[in-house]
Amino acid sequence: MPTALPVSAYVVLGLLGRHDGATPYQLDQRIRQSIGHFWVFPRSQLYAEAGRLVRRGLVVERQEEGGRHRRTLSLTEEGRRELCRWLAAPTRAITEIHDEGLLRLYFQPQTCEAGIDADAAGAATGAADTVDAIGRLAAEQIRAHEGQLDEYGRLVASGTLPAGSPQRATVEVGLRFERMIIDFWREIAASPAHLVGEGGAEA
Repeated sequence: MPTALPVSAYVVLGLLGRHDGATPYQLDQRIRQSIGHFWVFPRSQLYAEAGRLVRRGLVVERQEEGGRHRRTLSLTEEGRRELCRWLAAPTRAITEIHDEGLLRLYFQPQTCEAGIDADAAGAATGAADTVDAIGRLAAEQIRAHEGQLDEYGRLVASGTLPAGSPQRATVEVGLRFERMIIDFWREIAASPAHLVGEGGAEA
Protein backbone atom coordinates (compact mmCIF):
# COMPACT_ATOMS: atom_id res chain seq x y z
CA MET A 1 0.00 0.00 0.00
CA PRO A 2 1.37 3.49 -0.84
CA THR A 3 0.29 4.96 2.49
CA ALA A 4 -0.94 3.47 5.75
CA LEU A 5 -4.67 3.19 6.26
CA PRO A 6 -6.39 4.59 9.36
CA VAL A 7 -7.99 2.16 11.77
CA SER A 8 -11.39 3.39 10.60
CA ALA A 9 -10.65 1.90 7.17
CA TYR A 10 -10.12 -1.51 8.72
CA VAL A 11 -13.47 -1.23 10.47
CA VAL A 12 -15.12 -1.13 7.04
CA LEU A 13 -12.85 -3.83 5.59
CA GLY A 14 -13.47 -6.06 8.60
CA LEU A 15 -17.22 -5.64 8.39
CA LEU A 16 -17.20 -6.49 4.70
CA GLY A 17 -14.99 -9.47 5.46
CA ARG A 18 -17.82 -10.79 7.64
CA HIS A 19 -20.81 -9.38 5.70
CA ASP A 20 -19.78 -9.17 2.05
CA GLY A 21 -22.22 -7.58 -0.36
CA ALA A 22 -23.81 -5.37 2.31
CA THR A 23 -25.26 -1.92 1.75
CA PRO A 24 -23.85 1.03 3.72
CA TYR A 25 -27.10 1.09 5.72
CA GLN A 26 -26.71 -2.60 6.59
CA LEU A 27 -23.11 -2.00 7.67
CA ASP A 28 -24.28 0.84 9.91
CA GLN A 29 -26.80 -1.49 11.52
CA ARG A 30 -24.10 -4.11 12.03
CA ILE A 31 -21.91 -1.53 13.74
CA ARG A 32 -24.69 -0.56 16.12
CA GLN A 33 -25.28 -4.21 17.01
CA SER A 34 -21.64 -5.20 17.44
CA ILE A 35 -18.46 -3.13 17.50
CA GLY A 36 -20.42 0.06 18.17
CA HIS A 37 -20.49 -1.03 21.81
CA PHE A 38 -16.75 -0.43 22.10
CA TRP A 39 -15.73 1.56 19.01
CA VAL A 40 -17.68 4.72 18.22
CA PHE A 41 -18.15 4.92 14.45
CA PRO A 42 -20.55 7.61 13.17
CA ARG A 43 -22.58 6.88 10.05
CA SER A 44 -20.98 9.84 8.25
CA GLN A 45 -17.54 8.34 8.84
CA LEU A 46 -18.71 4.98 7.51
CA TYR A 47 -19.92 6.51 4.25
CA ALA A 48 -16.79 8.62 3.83
CA GLU A 49 -14.44 5.71 4.56
CA ALA A 50 -16.29 3.39 2.21
CA GLY A 51 -15.91 5.95 -0.58
CA ARG A 52 -12.17 6.25 0.03
CA LEU A 53 -11.74 2.49 -0.01
CA VAL A 54 -13.62 2.26 -3.32
CA ARG A 55 -11.28 4.85 -4.83
CA ARG A 56 -8.26 2.90 -3.57
CA GLY A 57 -9.50 -0.29 -5.17
CA LEU A 58 -9.92 -2.15 -1.87
CA VAL A 59 -13.71 -2.19 -2.09
CA VAL A 60 -15.99 -2.41 -5.10
CA GLU A 61 -19.38 -0.74 -5.21
CA ARG A 62 -22.28 -2.07 -7.25
CA GLN A 63 -25.64 -0.39 -7.78
CA GLU A 64 -28.88 -2.16 -8.60
CA GLU A 65 -30.27 -1.29 -12.01
CA GLY A 66 -33.85 -1.41 -10.86
CA GLY A 67 -35.89 -1.27 -7.68
CA ARG A 68 -34.42 0.96 -5.02
CA HIS A 69 -31.05 1.25 -6.83
CA ARG A 70 -29.32 0.08 -3.67
CA ARG A 71 -25.54 0.29 -3.48
CA THR A 72 -23.76 -2.80 -2.20
CA LEU A 73 -20.14 -3.02 -1.12
CA SER A 74 -17.76 -5.96 -1.43
CA LEU A 75 -14.08 -6.56 -0.76
CA THR A 76 -11.76 -6.85 -3.70
CA GLU A 77 -8.96 -9.41 -3.54
CA GLU A 78 -6.56 -6.59 -2.73
CA GLY A 79 -8.90 -5.41 0.01
CA ARG A 80 -9.04 -8.87 1.58
CA ARG A 81 -5.24 -9.15 1.46
CA GLU A 82 -4.93 -5.77 3.17
CA LEU A 83 -7.40 -6.81 5.88
CA CYS A 84 -5.52 -10.07 6.50
CA ARG A 85 -2.20 -8.21 6.60
CA TRP A 86 -3.56 -5.83 9.25
CA LEU A 87 -5.01 -8.67 11.34
CA ALA A 88 -1.67 -10.49 11.31
CA ALA A 89 0.45 -7.41 12.07
CA PRO A 90 1.58 -6.81 15.68
CA THR A 91 0.12 -3.84 17.54
CA ARG A 92 1.12 -1.90 20.63
CA ALA A 93 -2.07 0.15 20.67
CA ILE A 94 -3.49 0.78 24.13
CA THR A 95 -7.03 1.44 25.28
CA GLU A 96 -8.21 5.04 25.03
CA ILE A 97 -10.89 6.02 27.53
CA HIS A 98 -13.23 8.84 26.47
CA ASP A 99 -15.60 9.01 29.43
CA GLU A 100 -17.55 12.22 29.98
CA GLY A 101 -18.50 11.19 33.51
CA LEU A 102 -14.83 10.90 34.50
CA LEU A 103 -14.11 14.21 32.77
CA ARG A 104 -16.83 15.95 34.78
CA LEU A 105 -15.53 14.38 37.98
CA TYR A 106 -11.97 15.53 37.26
CA PHE A 107 -12.99 19.17 36.93
CA GLN A 108 -14.80 19.29 40.28
CA PRO A 109 -14.97 21.51 42.21
CA GLN A 110 -15.81 24.62 40.23
CA THR A 111 -17.45 27.85 41.38
CA CYS A 112 -20.30 28.15 38.91
CA GLU A 113 -22.66 30.45 40.79
CA ALA A 114 -22.03 34.16 40.24
CA GLY A 115 -21.61 36.25 43.36
CA ILE A 116 -20.27 33.57 45.72
CA ASP A 117 -17.90 35.33 48.10
CA ALA A 118 -14.51 33.88 48.92
CA ASP A 119 -15.16 34.06 52.67
CA ALA A 120 -15.73 31.17 55.06
CA ALA A 121 -19.49 31.09 54.46
CA GLY A 122 -19.01 31.19 50.71
CA ALA A 123 -16.39 28.43 50.86
CA ALA A 124 -18.70 26.25 52.93
CA THR A 125 -21.54 26.79 50.49
CA GLY A 126 -19.25 25.98 47.57
CA ALA A 127 -18.04 22.77 49.22
CA ALA A 128 -21.59 21.63 49.94
CA ASP A 129 -22.61 22.35 46.35
CA THR A 130 -19.64 20.34 45.09
CA VAL A 131 -20.52 17.38 47.30
CA ASP A 132 -24.07 17.49 45.96
CA ALA A 133 -22.85 17.76 42.38
CA ILE A 134 -20.51 14.79 42.77
CA GLY A 135 -23.29 12.76 44.40
CA ARG A 136 -25.68 13.50 41.54
CA LEU A 137 -23.00 12.72 38.97
CA ALA A 138 -22.25 9.39 40.61
CA ALA A 139 -25.94 8.43 40.73
CA GLU A 140 -26.39 9.36 37.07
CA GLN A 141 -23.32 7.37 36.04
CA ILE A 142 -24.43 4.32 38.01
CA ARG A 143 -27.78 4.34 36.19
CA ALA A 144 -26.13 4.86 32.81
CA HIS A 145 -23.59 2.08 33.24
CA GLU A 146 -26.18 -0.30 34.69
CA GLY A 147 -28.16 0.30 31.51
CA GLN A 148 -25.14 -0.53 29.37
CA LEU A 149 -24.44 -3.63 31.47
CA ASP A 150 -28.02 -4.77 30.82
CA GLU A 151 -27.51 -4.15 27.09
CA TYR A 152 -24.42 -6.37 27.07
CA GLY A 153 -26.37 -8.99 28.99
CA ARG A 154 -29.14 -8.96 26.38
CA LEU A 155 -26.54 -9.28 23.62
CA VAL A 156 -25.05 -12.38 25.28
CA ALA A 157 -28.50 -13.86 25.95
CA SER A 158 -29.53 -13.37 22.31
CA GLY A 159 -27.29 -16.26 21.29
CA THR A 160 -25.86 -14.38 18.29
CA LEU A 161 -22.36 -14.52 19.76
CA PRO A 162 -21.29 -18.14 20.29
CA ALA A 163 -19.43 -18.86 23.53
CA GLY A 164 -15.70 -19.12 22.93
CA SER A 165 -15.77 -16.93 19.80
CA PRO A 166 -13.60 -13.81 19.34
CA GLN A 167 -16.78 -11.74 19.03
CA ARG A 168 -18.13 -13.04 22.35
CA ALA A 169 -14.77 -12.30 23.99
CA THR A 170 -15.05 -8.60 23.12
CA VAL A 171 -18.45 -8.46 24.81
CA GLU A 172 -17.00 -10.14 27.89
CA VAL A 173 -14.54 -7.24 28.15
CA GLY A 174 -17.49 -4.87 28.05
CA LEU A 175 -19.25 -6.76 30.82
CA ARG A 176 -16.17 -6.67 33.04
CA PHE A 177 -15.58 -2.97 32.39
CA GLU A 178 -19.16 -2.02 33.20
CA ARG A 179 -19.07 -3.97 36.46
CA MET A 180 -15.79 -2.31 37.40
CA ILE A 181 -16.94 1.23 36.59
CA ILE A 182 -20.24 0.69 38.42
CA ASP A 183 -18.27 -0.34 41.52
CA PHE A 184 -16.12 2.78 41.12
CA TRP A 185 -19.11 5.13 40.96
CA ARG A 186 -20.79 3.36 43.88
CA GLU A 187 -17.69 4.11 45.96
CA ILE A 188 -17.91 7.76 44.90
CA ALA A 189 -21.64 7.89 45.71
CA ALA A 190 -21.04 6.41 49.15
CA SER A 191 -18.63 9.17 50.20
CA PRO A 192 -18.54 12.18 47.84
CA ALA A 193 -17.42 14.44 50.70
CA HIS A 194 -14.10 12.59 50.84
CA LEU A 195 -13.22 14.15 47.48
CA VAL A 196 -13.93 17.68 48.65
CA GLY A 197 -11.33 18.73 51.13
CA GLU A 198 -7.66 19.44 51.44
CA GLY A 199 -5.92 18.36 48.27
CA GLY A 200 -9.20 17.73 46.48
CA ALA A 201 -9.52 21.10 44.79
CA GLU A 202 -6.49 20.93 42.50
CA ALA A 203 -4.72 18.19 40.61
